Amino acid sequence: MTSVTRRSLLLGSAGALLASGPAAAAATGSLAGAPTPNPATAGRGNRPANIIVLTPRKDVGDVLGFRDLLESMGMQAKIDVREVQQASAVAGMLPDIRAARPDLVLTVFTPLTLATVGRYDDPDPSKFLTDVPVVFTSVTDPVASRIVRSLEQPGRAVTGTRHIAPVAVQLKTMLAYRRWKKIAAVYNPAEENMVVAVRDLKEEAARQGVEIIDAAVPRDGAGKPNPDAIPDLIRDVARAGAELVYIGPDTLVASNNSQAVADAALANNVATFCSTELPIRRSGLLMGLVSPAVNVGRFAGLKAYDILNGAKPAAAIPVETLNRFSLLLRINTAKRLDLYPPMRLLNIAEIVKDA
Repeated sequence: MTSVTRRSLLLGSAGALLASGPAAAAATGSLAGAPTPNPATAGRGNRPANIIVLTPRKDVGDVLGFRDLLESMGMQAKIDVREVQQASAVAGMLPDIRAARPDLVLTVFTPLTLATVGRYDDPDPSKFLTDVPVVFTSVTDPVASRIVRSLEQPGRAVTGTRHIAPVAVQLKTMLAYRRWKKIAAVYNPAEENMVVAVRDLKEEAARQGVEIIDAAVPRDGAGKPNPDAIPDLIRDVARAGAELVYIGPDTLVASNNSQAVADAALANNVATFCSTELPIRRSGLLMGLVSPAVNVGRFAGLKAYDILNGAKPAAAIPVETLNRFSLLLRINTAKRLDLYPPMRLLNIAEIVKDA
C-alpha cells in the first residue's frame, strides 16, 4: 500500500486500514510532523495568496479540508471557489482565470484537472493553464491519465493528491464481506479514469478467481453516456448473476447518480460497494473503502502551503495518497438485503446512518 513518505501524516479520522488479513484494527490520528507556520509569502510581500479553486460542487470535503489546512497553518489567502459542473466549461474560463493572476489553482477530481492542465505530452498554453502552479485533489490515476509523468517527479508545475485505495485492497475489502463470485462494474466509459480503474479491477479479480461483468453505461442517440439507463443496466447485470455492483471514482455514476444505483440495486437484491466517500453518505449504498475527502483536501493544502511559501516548486513535490482508509457500512441497507456484515468488519467500520 502506498504510504505518505514526505511527511509522517495521519489526517483526521483515518478509520479502517485493511492490511495482510481480511481486516486490521482501525487507526486515528492528527496532523503531525508539519512545518512550523511561516508568515513569509515567497515574493508576494504582505499580499495574501490568491488561490482559485475549480470544483464540481462547493461543498465537497476536498475544498473544506484544503481551506482548513491553510487557515491552521497561518496562511493568509484569498480563496475564490468556482463551481464548474461540466469539465468542458473550463476552456472558456481560462482567460478570466489568467486575468485574475492567481498564485495557485486547486482542481478537484480528474475531469476538471485534465481540462485545466491538459496532458503532460500536449501542454498547449493556448488551451491549458501552464504558467500557474496547479494542485489537484482526488485524482484517481494521474500517471495513467497523463497529468504527470510520474508520482515521484511530476515533471511540470502540477502536483496533488490521490484518493482511491489500491484496487487490491478494495477487492480484499469486498471479499472480506462475502466471497462474491460475480461483481458488476458500473461506470461511465467516457471518463478515462474509470476505464483505467475497471481495467485494473478486472486484472486483480482474475488473480482472485472473481468474474467482473463490464457494465459500461450505454450511450444515447447523441453519443453521450445516458444516466437514465442505469436502473435497466443494474437489472440486466443482476439477471446475469452479479451479486455486487462496484462503483469507482466516477463523476456520472457515483457523484451524480448514486441514489439511482442504490435504489436499483436494492430493487434487484444486489449489494453495492463504492470507492468514494460522499455517495455512500448521501445514498443507500451498502459499503465502501474510502479516503475521507476532508483529509485528502487537507493533504492537498499542505502541498499548496509548501508551494506558496517557496519551500518547493510544484514540479518537485510528489503526488501522494493517504495510507489509511475508512470502511463505511450502512446497516439498514444490509438488513434490507439480508446481508449482515461479518463481525470482523463491524469491529473496524464506521456505521453510516440513514438521514
